[in-house]
Amino acid sequence: MTNYRTLIFVVLSLIIFLNGQSIFVARAVAESKVHIVYLGEKQHDDPEFVTESHHQMLCSLLGSKEDAHGSMVYSYRHGFSGFAAKLTKSQAKKIANLPEVVHVIPDSFYKLKTTRTWDYLGLSASSPKNHLNETNMGEQIIIGIIDTGVWPESEVFNDDGIGSVPSHWKGGCQSGEMFNSSHCNKKLIGAKYFINGFLEENKSFNSKESLDFISPRDLNGHGTHVATIAAGYYVQDISYKGLAGGVVRGGAPRARIAMYKGCWYLDDLDITTCSSADILKAMDEAIHDGVDVLSLSLGSVVPLHGEIDIRDGISTGAFHAVLKGITVVCAGGNSGPEAQTVTNTAPWIVTVAATTLDRSFPTPITLGNNKVILGQAMYTGPELGFTSLVYPEDPGNSNETFSGTCEDLSLNSNDTMVGKVVLCFTTSSSSGSVSSAAGSVKKAGGLGVIIARHPGSDLEPCLDDFPCVSVDYELGTNILLYIRSTGSPVLKIQPSTTLVGQPVGTKVATFSSRGPNSIALLFSKYPDIAAPGASILAATTTNTTLNDGGFIMLSGTSMAAPVISGVVALLKALHPDWSPAAIRSAIVTTGSSRKLADPFDYGGGLVNPEKAVKPGLVYDLGLQDYVLYMCAVGYNDSSISQLVGERTTCSNPRPSVLDLNLPSITIPDLKEEVTLTRTVTNVGPLNSVYKVKVEPPLGIQVTVVPKKLVFNSKTKTLSYQVRVSTRHKINTGFILEDAHGSMVYSYRHGFSGFAAKLTKSQAKKIANLPEVVHVIPDSFYKLKTTRTWDYLGLSASSPKNHLNETNMGEQIIIGIIDTGMTVYSTFLLSSLQISEIWCWFRVFFLDSLRFLLQEYGQNLKYLTTMGLDRCRATGKEALIGAKYFINGFLEENKSFNSKESLDFISPRDLNGHGTHVATIAAGYYVQDISYKGLAGGVVRGGAPRARIAMYKGCWYLDDLDITTCSSADILKAMDEAIHDGVDVLSLSLGSVVPLHGEIDIRDGISTGAFHAVLKGITVVCAGGNSGPEAQTVTNTAPWIVTVAATTLDRSFPTPITLGNNKVILGQAMYTGPELGFTSLVYPEDPGNSNETFSGTCEDLSLNSNDTMVGKVVLCFTTSSSSGSVSSAAGSVKKAGGLGVIIARHPGSDLEPCLDDFPCVSVDYELGTNILLYIRSTGSPVLKIQPSTTLVGQPVGTKVATFSSRGPNSIALLFSKYPDIAAPGASILAATTTNTTLNDGGFIMLSGTSMAAPVISGVVALLKALHPDWSPAAIRSAIVTTAWRTDPFGEQIDAEGSSRKLADPFDYGGGLVNPEKAVKPGLVYDLGLQDYVLYMCAVGYNDSSISQLVGERTTCSNPRPSVLDLNLPSITIPDLKEEVTLTRTVTNVGPLNSVYKVKVEPPLGIQVTVVPKKSPVLKIQPSTTLVGQPVGTKVATFSSRGPNSIALLFSKYPDIAAPGASILAATTTNTTLNDGGFIMLSGTSMAAPVISGVVALLKALHPDWSPAAIRSAIVTTAWRTDPFGEQIDAEGSSRKLADPFDYGGGLVNPEKAVKPGLVYDLGLQDYVLYMCAVGYNDSSISQLVGERTTCSNPRPSVLDLNLPSITIPDLKEEVTLTRTVTNVGPLNSVYKVKVEPPLGIQVTVVPKKLVFNSKTKTLSYQVRVSTRHKINTGFYFGSLTWSDSVHNVIIPLSVRTQILQNYYDEN
Repeated sequence: MTNYRTLIFVVLSLIIFLNGQSIFVARAVAESKVHIVYLGEKQHDDPEFVTESHHQMLCSLLGSKEDAHGSMVYSYRHGFSGFAAKLTKSQAKKIANLPEVVHVIPDSFYKLKTTRTWDYLGLSASSPKNHLNETNMGEQIIIGIIDTGVWPESEVFNDDGIGSVPSHWKGGCQSGEMFNSSHCNKKLIGAKYFINGFLEENKSFNSKESLDFISPRDLNGHGTHVATIAAGYYVQDISYKGLAGGVVRGGAPRARIAMYKGCWYLDDLDITTCSSADILKAMDEAIHDGVDVLSLSLGSVVPLHGEIDIRDGISTGAFHAVLKGITVVCAGGNSGPEAQTVTNTAPWIVTVAATTLDRSFPTPITLGNNKVILGQAMYTGPELGFTSLVYPEDPGNSNETFSGTCEDLSLNSNDTMVGKVVLCFTTSSSSGSVSSAAGSVKKAGGLGVIIARHPGSDLEPCLDDFPCVSVDYELGTNILLYIRSTGSPVLKIQPSTTLVGQPVGTKVATFSSRGPNSIALLFSKYPDIAAPGASILAATTTNTTLNDGGFIMLSGTSMAAPVISGVVALLKALHPDWSPAAIRSAIVTTGSSRKLADPFDYGGGLVNPEKAVKPGLVYDLGLQDYVLYMCAVGYNDSSISQLVGERTTCSNPRPSVLDLNLPSITIPDLKEEVTLTRTVTNVGPLNSVYKVKVEPPLGIQVTVVPKKLVFNSKTKTLSYQVRVSTRHKINTGFILEDAHGSMVYSYRHGFSGFAAKLTKSQAKKIANLPEVVHVIPDSFYKLKTTRTWDYLGLSASSPKNHLNETNMGEQIIIGIIDTGMTVYSTFLLSSLQISEIWCWFRVFFLDSLRFLLQEYGQNLKYLTTMGLDRCRATGKEALIGAKYFINGFLEENKSFNSKESLDFISPRDLNGHGTHVATIAAGYYVQDISYKGLAGGVVRGGAPRARIAMYKGCWYLDDLDITTCSSADILKAMDEAIHDGVDVLSLSLGSVVPLHGEIDIRDGISTGAFHAVLKGITVVCAGGNSGPEAQTVTNTAPWIVTVAATTLDRSFPTPITLGNNKVILGQAMYTGPELGFTSLVYPEDPGNSNETFSGTCEDLSLNSNDTMVGKVVLCFTTSSSSGSVSSAAGSVKKAGGLGVIIARHPGSDLEPCLDDFPCVSVDYELGTNILLYIRSTGSPVLKIQPSTTLVGQPVGTKVATFSSRGPNSIALLFSKYPDIAAPGASILAATTTNTTLNDGGFIMLSGTSMAAPVISGVVALLKALHPDWSPAAIRSAIVTTAWRTDPFGEQIDAEGSSRKLADPFDYGGGLVNPEKAVKPGLVYDLGLQDYVLYMCAVGYNDSSISQLVGERTTCSNPRPSVLDLNLPSITIPDLKEEVTLTRTVTNVGPLNSVYKVKVEPPLGIQVTVVPKKSPVLKIQPSTTLVGQPVGTKVATFSSRGPNSIALLFSKYPDIAAPGASILAATTTNTTLNDGGFIMLSGTSMAAPVISGVVALLKALHPDWSPAAIRSAIVTTAWRTDPFGEQIDAEGSSRKLADPFDYGGGLVNPEKAVKPGLVYDLGLQDYVLYMCAVGYNDSSISQLVGERTTCSNPRPSVLDLNLPSITIPDLKEEVTLTRTVTNVGPLNSVYKVKVEPPLGIQVTVVPKKLVFNSKTKTLSYQVRVSTRHKINTGFYFGSLTWSDSVHNVIIPLSVRTQILQNYYDEN
């Protein structure tokens, strides 16, 4: 069996902060430091007695009452027992040993983390029926807020009309600087401040000189802002400088606010920080004061503390608050979109993620060519008329410095920017890049700045209303192309406007921290719920920068948390008896879930306040549940007992953490089937029945028992069990397990299993266990390959693959433009000089080659002058060409000294990149190669006998320690390669955004590639290493094959054994000796030292050597760069440390460390687990074993984090992404022998540089097999045959800030499948004319195109559509109305072939292909197969509903019947008849099936009307086939059939005989129908044969008594009527059951129909309304009347049309 980390959601109702990160202030200024002495639950109710006991404890330690009082900082005496005191190291150690003490730890610090919000969430004050008004806006609820204080003068704290202070309030207002009790009122009923902990840790703080107020008064406005969102009172006509205008208020506008200031401004560092001691005291006071809700918009960052570690003051204080019925709401953090960054994850806390609102601030930018681009800004100044526009780049004739990077604009001269609007590009998502750019431009005299950045970046205004507008990379590149196209570019910027509602969508904010939590142990939590937190307008202080009249827009989970606090306040007002867990459950289970975000992003979804009022069922938790949780995750009895205030003993075995009764189910380490329990409490109607529905995760089986829960007055709580198992064979995460005595290895990182020392009989016994797949003795293998080519199915050992069919590409020449080739005694073949290039590198040694290629022609002379003739004599002709091009580089780098440079002025390679790339593409076989024992096997290229021609165009620049490639040199290299006769060109280099146009000579690659492709040379380029950000892919011209990088199915697990015998599998390339049990340290302040401590990997050098010497060091980093690893390893090694464990993002790259120093990577979860072990013991140790190589399943394939993503930023009207993906992570190949970290001339490198030559090797083999195929045909063959899964059928994920299923923007067509590419069947070809049409389509002028192609070209008017470019992909970047495009395919398979089309359309998109198949050919004799596994489907040809002549009435097929390949009689002269019989298909064949059934029904029921017969057939039809299998609808893509496909379903003749009820119709009904749909009186009268007059107003067509209900344009609630006639037993009772369409509310009155001898016909009404706010397609449901014998089912079909005649199929 294998492990699979997976998240499951059981859909029964099962369905999470700040503008910065928290910091751990670890410095001391005196021997005595503040320590928190935590004693757990208080033992006395009298707070004075509790405090006195604290003083006595201190007195016994310090020797006097005076010293005890002087040492005491706080006494925690209300919610729990403990105190904060100044203690030395020895004093802290002594008091920690007292039996009543739970923990003693040093103080630590946290950092801080509308007008639309509440209407957006459905809590509009204008609606009298919502629970905002039902609760009197939360008037009796007190919300405690712990933050930076309050600005009491703000209008949002006005108490006009608010009643007296709630009677349970025990708090008050504390006076201080510029604050006294008069600042409180009936709205702001409490305000206190807590500063002692902060002061003790910051001795240099000068309260008299500080900007902050030593009082509850707010300095920076954060606390005021948060309080406004939660419970601010109404303030009319507020906006931010005219934007986002409206009424500002909180979620519970009449709720009372109690502010607890615990966060303080530290002037020296210009930060606001919060002492854990102060926060804990604030929570203690809030519990005492009587708050109902606690809201905290602050928290830590990884590494996190354990939930009952007092260093997590928030979690500890929250525990006690929750036990006293106070719901604690916390921000989830602003470290997104990285995974494992969510904070405040204790299961008793409500953790909040942030979303955007349905609001944006479009800012029109008009270019000089009259094109208008909508950027995003908060610019409210005057219109900036047409003004000069510049992108700072070197014009080629200047000695000045130019930079178009936003952060480096200050490097430009003032003359470059003065009086202009400046365009710049940034890869940073930080708002600092915007302010930096605006500051530089403004200082230089510029008039505005356009910032091209990642689309998901935050939005903030610029100082002094300076025009700073954000656009994405695509729009930024379009502006740049405009600048480059004209001599005098200009633009106009208009002020921003506010756009609310559709089409602005809601997204989880980029900054919002993601789950799962890093401190999981056996418990994975993520945000519980999401709420708006981006650009939220609320009150602030009047001295805050950028405030507008005391209001400001801020973003963060800090803003989302108080939204939830406001909702909690309203729920508490409505349900005062609900526990905090019940309130959390109500919020989570009723959240609005979106399909594309997942629970790790937003938990239960976007909060739905109205739904939360009536959740139906809740998942409750109490003290005992939390105790079981703590037992389950491993806390000891003593810690738990002290925390809860009573003796607690955990059971043995410990309970399962999976049974914690959360409103979610997360299984982080699924291996074998698990069973877990949930308990639900009915808070809805007493007599309720709930049925379960499960949407299982991919590859997971979920069974729920029982499937129905029945509640009544006696049964209010019920439990159910969930059984979960997996079908997967790979896993994606890490787990921890015990290491037993006989255990050799526990395989737990990539799969499940172990190696153990067993006797023969023991092995036999264990093999018989049901969960064991295999038990096999250890064995030794001879290495076969370093993996890439075997992984892709091109094993040299297989005689049938096209590697061998092409003789390994022997007649193909691959030109490589790179850093050159490495040469030494065992390496290379061609030479410039004997001293430089020799003929012996093993990778290119082909002793079986007999001749040089004749097609190299006149270049033989050139090769001879290089000394290649020496190699020719020995028959070693793999490297048949090598040239270098340096002139462009030298012109741009005048300071370059060729004599002193490390680089070689020759084709010789310095840094090994070119050699590595050449090896991957076409290196010859070299046996027994590994990287220090890892990844061993045979090194070879994709086309091992193909010839290599190296063109060196990249050079080492010693001054900057970089390798760079001049566009001029690259273009010359391509020119030479074309001339020399290469078949394939491989370039592992490229640009970054902003990109040049495809025919801009500055993009030498694109220009050179165009000419190469026209000469039949396939050009393969790396897609870039700027992932995982979108719009970063490069080399995207449509004639280039653009390559993304994936990982291999290979990893390098490195066992780390902790002193508690837990084994963790990290990842490393460590091949040194085993590091036996060694001291382990995480550098953090023990609370009694004057030294500096830092556990951040980049800052390990700040620690003293004594901290790290002789130890293995654990550190954490948020950087995905390999530099953080080398930095950490260097610091530890320099200090005398023995190794380093780096906790980092799971998707980070892997590299070895210098000198084989032990440096092992783990993810945040494992890193936190190691940290918890360190903190749990006085002498932590660990053992590190050397890395091993694990190949094949269970290691999964992923698109590499670094691989650039599409779409391209230079889209114009054309969006391209990588064409194809290939392995590019940790690829072993040859390098130079002087390269750092090389092992015998070989090295493992990562990048799309490594993926591109994989494709080049495949292209070489295809070219050898199909020499007549064009480059476009070859590209098509590769793209259209690619794997969408890995070679073993498992999904391919895309690594990045968080993992997701890969899509075309990540990997194009998929993972290259070389074998399939040989026989693609069809190809999408392109030639010169296609490329010309493309360039015309995207707007290049005739002159540019003519020069490029070498002949006069005139584009048509109108220009052609870029969508018709015959690529093997279709991308439509701006679909608004229906578009039609064309593709042309060429058959390269069997001559007589038939292809049928299948479409899997994108969500909400309709795709129709014409024609649907190619000419027909019968290949083999057919046979007849009847019954399963042949399924029933609605035939492709069968017409679908709704009818096109609907007017106000939409109809579809009533019923379906077999109509495909029906055998029946025909005429004997009919073509294809067989003895007077034939098989035909069509609804022509289905209709008589129904006619036959109708005949039988008529015989049985001669009195039934045609309508009654139709009703009987429709309402009794099968919705499955007769065998219970689903009925699919064949078509553009197969889907589950719906009423538009088959009406009521598949006819069921037997059931139709006794339908129970029928929907009858007569003449009068049809007359009413014709009146309803608009026919005139005359027409109707003539039709029916009697005078007819339609009523005025006309009747509703919805009331036509059909056995179906279709509403084609639902906007507001509609009511319709149906009438049923009983044709079953006289005395019958029918009850209704409705399955409403998605997002539609359906109510039926009455819910019961009673028939008897006198009552044979009854009517019922149906009320239908929509929750959708946008136009939708049709959604389907059903309405059933049942008497337990008969089920009379009619279909429901509803389409929401908010805006008529607006097509938006969802």
